Amino acid sequence: MKNRKKKTISFLLATMMVVTLIAGCSGNNNNEPAANTDKETNTNTPAATNTETSTDTTENNTAAETPKPYYELLDTVSDSSELPDWTGKQLTLKAWYAHGSGDAKRPVADKDVVTPEIKRVTGVTIDKDGSFDNGGQDVKVKMGLLNASNDWPDIAFVSDMGPFQDLIKAGKVYDLTDAIAQYAPHVAKRMPIDVFPLIEEQITAKYLDGKKIWGFPTMVGNPDGSIKQLNPDFVPPSSLNGALGYNWFWVRDDILKQLYPNAKTQDEIDALYLKNGGKFTKEDIFDVPIKSTDDMIKFLYDVQALIKSKDLKENGKPVQVTYGFGGGDNWSLMTQFFNNLYRIPANNNYFTYYDKETKTIKYAFQQDWFKSGIAEFNKLVRDKVMDPNSLLENNAAHLEKLNNGQYAVPYMYDTPDAAVLKSAGKPYRYRKLWIDAPVDFSRTIMPYGQNGINFSILVFKDKVSEEDLPQVIRFLDYMISETGEKMYEWGPKSAGLFEEKDGKRVFVNKDVEDAMVYTNQSNGAQLSYNLFNTRIGTTDGYGFAWPYYPSYMWGAGPLAPYNTYTRTPSAADALTFFDPGNLEGQAQSNFATYMNKGHEIWNFFGSVPEADAFWKNRDAFEKALTKTLAAKDDGQFETMWKNFQALAVQQGADDKSLEAMTKYFNDVNKDYLANIK
Repeated sequence: MKNRKKKTISFLLATMMVVTLIAGCSGNNNNEPAANTDKETNTNTPAATNTETSTDTTENNTAAETPKPYYELLDTVSDSSELPDWTGKQLTLKAWYAHGSGDAKRPVADKDVVTPEIKRVTGVTIDKDGSFDNGGQDVKVKMGLLNASNDWPDIAFVSDMGPFQDLIKAGKVYDLTDAIAQYAPHVAKRMPIDVFPLIEEQITAKYLDGKKIWGFPTMVGNPDGSIKQLNPDFVPPSSLNGALGYNWFWVRDDILKQLYPNAKTQDEIDALYLKNGGKFTKEDIFDVPIKSTDDMIKFLYDVQALIKSKDLKENGKPVQVTYGFGGGDNWSLMTQFFNNLYRIPANNNYFTYYDKETKTIKYAFQQDWFKSGIAEFNKLVRDKVMDPNSLLENNAAHLEKLNNGQYAVPYMYDTPDAAVLKSAGKPYRYRKLWIDAPVDFSRTIMPYGQNGINFSILVFKDKVSEEDLPQVIRFLDYMISETGEKMYEWGPKSAGLFEEKDGKRVFVNKDVEDAMVYTNQSNGAQLSYNLFNTRIGTTDGYGFAWPYYPSYMWGAGPLAPYNTYTRTPSAADALTFFDPGNLEGQAQSNFATYMNKGHEIWNFFGSVPEADAFWKNRDAFEKALTKTLAAKDDGQFETMWKNFQALAVQQGADDKSLEAMTKYFNDVNKDYLANIK
């Protein structure tokens, strides 16, 4: 970036050696048309060449130069549209999105400008019908099913290398060390490990073969912080600091208004944002007098009473207050809902945490305070405040209710699709609801660690041939290049979504501008064109339209319209700024504890075998925890809770694992322990 000192970056010793060896011959593989395989036949014609030659053939007996392939032009063009058509083999890749338990949401772009451009330039398409996620299961369970059927994908997006070490040992995926050095120059340019040392750990398998690279890096995390690390002069266009707890509840504003006439609808929040020049006061944000956990629980019962008195229905179906399960796993309930309700700091969950009193790692789910919270949830289920049917529903059924307005109080990542609600003519919107109570730091910390990447992409040997591997790696490199980033965040120039005015890009469509600059969730323009900007709330972590594609950053990157546009106050921005984390002195960074590694359980994977051993049985653990919510009375709850605890210990949640994780935490954070106050 132009405001940053240029750094001489040694990516990895092995890769640099390879670069040195191949420097003189890197231009000899233009478009690499390969022999036909059983995957797909190459029906394209060879690249056109310039047949014009010198008239004096005796003195200039040389053929005209072959046009350069796209991957040699990425740093010389201003837009993807200037790149030549790919004339080599066409590849269709089946992708496995191996993070989390999966999601039934399969949003489709009806005016997709991104997928056709990727195919035109690179000859690669991600298989829409053949790609898949974990289908509601843990990654280890899904892996076992794939192994039994020998039905591996071409590529896999993985958030942690730990569960994949057996596949690596078995030689099922490519060692990408040489391929990245030869075919992906933008890895070292845009993801320098001297700036982001955590990336090296996330693309290698340190517990296997040291510096070998098994995963292609994609989606640098924490966009604002990461951009600032690359460019110290960067100032985010808005203060997306986030609240200190696990953020907000959603609430239907028509229901809220009936309970609290002075509470603002989302339309009124939008208008206030414009009136006040893009600012909210504390009084604006905390306009509903909910000042404690007890207040919030009472509010849920008040919502239930209102629904009953008004006999509220949506398309003939009953409205529920909220739910106990979202059809995937317990993450949203046990982390977002639980932490928000009980004022637990962000970056904590129901697995491991650092206990200030004992100075050790503990399991949250083994603590009496956690049990008390789950017992409260069980009571909410028994009282039908949390929909009992939700405990039996899959993710598809959950999303159908969510997007039909049947839940009055969803929570955080389970965001109702504003575009669907608007298109259905719903006379209400969902707004954020905050608890006006301090976050409790007496028990634990809010760790804040290094920036790295969210995903590595593994390439499977049985599915991608050696001769096709360069094309796949070059496709991935295109996606993280500046040219690629601009393409999926603006659309290619050929799509006509923007025009140049005074040297700056300006969207010609107001809906696209609102979506990509002001994060408007309701107009559907981002999804329609398949543009990338995960600052808009989605339930996936990759991209937007299915199938998800790799990108440079998780969220708006340095070249995105969100970060580069000449902005004017817009009502579409109000939802973002309606956050107490934007108030002076209330940003997460004011309260976070900077560590080398946080206390979250995934920070122990690959380094603490006991953590890996426990995690591989997560599927059974999650089901046993969900089951406790369905207890019919207090006695049955106690029995189910006892069984759940016994199962967890049996699966590895014991003193030995805690001792091992505590030792690792102290060792890896030895220079940071003084930060814990």
